[in-house]
Amino acid sequence: MYIPRHFEERDAERLLSLMSRHSFAVLVTVGEDGAPFATHLPFLVERDAAGAVRLMAHLALPNPQWRAFSAERDAMVIFQGPHAYVSPRWYATSPQVPTWNYATVHAYGRPQVITSRDETLRILRASAATYEPDTASAWRPEQVDAYVERLMGGIVAFELRVTRLEGKFKLSQNKSLADREGVIAALERGGQPGDVELAALMRACVLEVE
Repeated sequence: MYIPRHFEERDAERLLSLMSRHSFAVLVTVGEDGAPFATHLPFLVERDAAGAVRLMAHLALPNPQWRAFSAERDAMVIFQGPHAYVSPRWYATSPQVPTWNYATVHAYGRPQVITSRDETLRILRASAATYEPDTASAWRPEQVDAYVERLMGGIVAFELRVTRLEGKFKLSQNKSLADREGVIAALERGGQPGDVELAALMRACVLEVE
């Protein structure tokens, strides 16, 4: 993707944090015919002791995308973080024009189908543990093992070992400190969850950038 230098985010911890927090992402592949294909999926984001990142998910068996997985072609997974409209009214200086602030990560790698029943089941269990509340009443696949076993025949689990990450955090880095503070204050006043999260990200990443 196009990333102006001042919007490029290279901090691996920040990128992985966004990916984990906003894990409902878009898997994009290109088939032999050159046509792009996209599926929206929740991903597990795991990192091993050496720092390598692995993304895991599953597709419905009838979804043709998994048949386009190739050892010769990269796929891309797009993680969209918080984003919001930015009004010219919020800046300390003028004239200004409207814009959009956002954070996104693109992960690249070559997806591989997982044929192991045990690994597929581990992914399903880990997914449930990620999204279910950590309470005694949380749903777990183990509660309905026989049913889950039957359904596993209708899915295709896969992993993507990330070979490259691109992060674009467009957070008013090209504006003055006073302008950035104005945007943050307005987003916080709005009170919407996405706006508040974006304001917090701006505070963490760019409040002191000059």
